[in-house]
Amino acid sequence: MRHKVIVLIFLIFKLTVGSAQIPFQGSFRMSFNSSSGSDSTVSMILNIQPESGGGKMAMEIQDEMKKKGVDKRVLFNPQDSTWTMLMEYVNTKIGTRIHAAAMFRDSTKVSKMKMKSSAARRTIAGYSCKKIILESDAYRSEVWLTNQFNFDLCYLYKLMNHCGLMSEYVRHGDWFTWKNSRGMIIEVTSANKKSGESYTMNISMIKPGIINESLFNTKGFKISEIPEGQNCGVPVKDN
Repeated sequence: MRHKVIVLIFLIFKLTVGSAQIPFQGSFRMSFNSSSGSDSTVSMILNIQPESGGGKMAMEIQDEMKKKGVDKRVLFNPQDSTWTMLMEYVNTKIGTRIHAAAMFRDSTKVSKMKMKSSAARRTIAGYSCKKIILESDAYRSEVWLTNQFNFDLCYLYKLMNHCGLMSEYVRHGDWFTWKNSRGMIIEVTSANKKSGESYTMNISMIKPGIINESLFNTKGFKISEIPEGQNCGVPVKDN
């Protein structure tokens, strides 16, 4: 009897620990491909700090200007809801910091849509994923989700979509308005029901725990501040 109790406790422990999801911190690449093939070169390298360290995010833009030696990155600080766009070329370092508390509050809103589970399974970027279907009046999206990490990519994507500094680098749709409370989205294919146009967002080069801290450094940049609700700012002294 005692042996059976010990075995039962062990099984409960294994199930509990095995199902626990690790909060994601580290880096990954986000890229896009549209049905027209025009987005094949659009991508970003994202670095996510742990919440205990402030939860800041750094997004390094990988585009045609990058190939010409122009480095562009955007920093988001959830503690003061600021976006900072930095551009560096040769010896020139300039930036713009936007205070956007209103946008930050708006990004917490959740839209209702139908979710359908699926038995489909795939291994993407080395992670076991399951498929779910998200559907609204305008879009139908196939979402691949892994349970090996816990990270709300919908929340991050919504922030990027609302921010004027980042919206040109992401694609539209409404899958990211879904309340994604567990797991981590690795891939999404979103189709417009009316036009038939679609795009696929992929997460790759996933490196848990590996963060390029230099991307968060603004030393030497001349940054202009844009106060809440304004569209222009005044230069401040170099950091």
